[in-house]
Amino acid sequence: MKTEIQYLVHDPDRRGNDRYYARLKIGGRFVKKRIRQRFKDDAGNITEDFMVAYWAALAELRGGEPARESKAVPREDTFDWLFAQYFRSATFLKLDKQTQKDKRSVLDRFAEAAGELPYKKYRREDMERSQQARRDTPGAADKLVKVLRALFNWAMAQKPALATFNPAVGVEPINKKKGGFHTWTPAEIDIFRAYWAVGTKPRLAMEVMITIGARRSDAAQIGPRNEFVKDGERWLRFTAHKGRNRFPVEIEGRLTPELIEALEKTESGQGAYVTSARGTPYTIESFGNSFSRWCGEADLPHCSSHGLRKAAAVAYAESGATARSCARCSDGPT
Repeated sequence: MKTEIQYLVHDPDRRGNDRYYARLKIGGRFVKKRIRQRFKDDAGNITEDFMVAYWAALAELRGGEPARESKAVPREDTFDWLFAQYFRSATFLKLDKQTQKDKRSVLDRFAEAAGELPYKKYRREDMERSQQARRDTPGAADKLVKVLRALFNWAMAQKPALATFNPAVGVEPINKKKGGFHTWTPAEIDIFRAYWAVGTKPRLAMEVMITIGARRSDAAQIGPRNEFVKDGERWLRFTAHKGRNRFPVEIEGRLTPELIEALEKTESGQGAYVTSARGTPYTIESFGNSFSRWCGEADLPHCSSHGLRKAAAVAYAESGATARSCARCSDGPT
């Protein structure tokens, strides 16, 4: 099915999942290339990533070679060069696509100022200065340290080693939140439930998370396909999104009466319970952003999806989850 963009075809798979292709007629036959980037954001706007991939696909179909950036090949021993080696490495490529995107974003922003500098001369004091330069956004400042620490660990482990020391080791975080994310109190859960009545998407999202102790990355994907019946009751079974490629963990939990009621009274998707206004599953980022917005609208600006997972630990254990799975309720924010 043609779209509003010339040469772009929308061809959903048999399950109804969106698939987009750039298609041209060349030499009397049609050739096409799939575009995997997200087409539209939650506001209905075509994403920049999609359009970049669209033009690259057309260039490849027309000339037989994908479009390439005009940026010169980076000089060896610069940050640009080191990042290029890392992005091509097996260590990076086995990461989840969203994690790859996140790390690329952090390193690309860093490279805007430091890309042509020699990384082997980068010292801990330089790392601390880079961190402090971003102190107005402490989360981003600490993430830069974390990503560079992992990068240099990788560089030191290569044979031959690409680095002899790690300048990010021992750098203290700026964003020192005691106890991490705020843990929801029972009263705050009641406030959220009172504001978002049964039948609303925010209420369904909250019941999914508190029932199974799900991270936002899991809550954005859990749906009917994860249900099964045990001893006459409805249960959920899913593999945790975080660490699924290296250390997969299967989690089970019984559906609570609150979640069952929310599912019965809320329009939910076939792929995922919680869907956006367009009826499609949320991405991990958009789910977290939406949940934060829903908290703000309920006058709970200090609450988040991360803190709800902590509060869910007790309810999660009471639902019949295994001790091993329940312990993961407080293990990491994603």
